[in-house]
Amino acid sequence: MEPEQKSGMSATHVILIILGAVGLGFVICAGIIVVCLVAITALGTSANKTFGSVATRVGGGEFQAEQPARQFIVELCAGLTQAAWDHTSAAFQARHIKIAGPNQSKYFADFLQEHPGLRNPATIEIQSQHIDPSQPTLQATITPKSGGKIVLHLKLINEVGIWKVDDVSVIEGDKEKGGAKEKESPSKKADQD
Repeated sequence: MEPEQKSGMSATHVILIILGAVGLGFVICAGIIVVCLVAITALGTSANKTFGSVATRVGGGEFQAEQPARQFIVELCAGLTQAAWDHTSAAFQARHIKIAGPNQSKYFADFLQEHPGLRNPATIEIQSQHIDPSQPTLQATITPKSGGKIVLHLKLINEVGIWKVDDVSVIEGDKEKGGAKEKESPSKKADQD
């Protein structure tokens, strides 16, 4: 007699079928994820070509401009007037060119003399004011170690891919004058320039 063949599957066959099904499911899921990522990337690229960079529209322009603005303010407050001057636009430099000597901008030396609270402040806070990718406006609130606050208004412009300060003014702040503090208005600052 011949040994009878068992009809049905052995345990090994069942395990192999299950492993094959799990592997096939994994490959299908990975393929779907890859297709979705490719589609999202293609849609993003298409939208950027049509509407401009999403980062710029949503506020990325200010974020990109904030770092050079912060560096400008830190250098100005540290008394590094030439370094601050180097972060200004060509138009700004043409409007305010004054040279005191090597490595020092006379304009910013005078600016720091007018606003002594800017030197070595306790804190510097920068906030975006206007969402315009071509010329972001930032406001810096500077708290001197002696107390009070000075608010600087900065306009920036992109020159050949580099953000530069195009205008700086004190729009609010405490100015020491003869031992008493005096509130300074924007119009007074404009008259001094």
